[in-house]
Amino acid sequence: MPSAAQPVRSPEPDLVPLDGVRNRLAGLWFLGAVLIVGIVVLQSLLGKYGDRTENAWEWLLPTIMPTIGMIVSVLGYSALDPTASRFTVKKSFYRIAVYLSVFYQFLVLLTILVQPVVGTDPIELMHTSNLWLGPIQGVVASALGVLFVSSKPKAAADQPAEP
Repeated sequence: MPSAAQPVRSPEPDLVPLDGVRNRLAGLWFLGAVLIVGIVVLQSLLGKYGDRTENAWEWLLPTIMPTIGMIVSVLGYSALDPTASRFTVKKSFYRIAVYLSVFYQFLVLLTILVQPVVGTDPIELMHTSNLWLGPIQGVVASALGVLFVSSKPKAAADQPAEP
């Protein structure tokens, strides 16, 4: 018999609401994108890339915009879907998606911030970074795609009984 001090456990403690997961991941991506884009805007305005500013943006936009676009589209779609809050996802997979997202955004940010230290042409460094960013972006997109495009209803125990 549980004591009064112990919290009541959820029947599925490993599951979290999908809409909350999507919102937290969206916040993570929007914050990262604002930081990264803000730095590149500032660098562009200060002339860091000289006459190759367009090349810097040609590198940056494909590294973050497809993911941001998918997130905005799914959040917009689910905002119009009254059944969207019925879905859950395993915490472990949510954590994997967060870790992958943070790691990827860190590598993008690192590519931008390390430019003065490396001594290589910044645009050349951006192009070289595609060797590792491309594959990692693919893995991140796969994880986020599962969370933003796929959905599975909550367990039957969580559903109200039908009359």
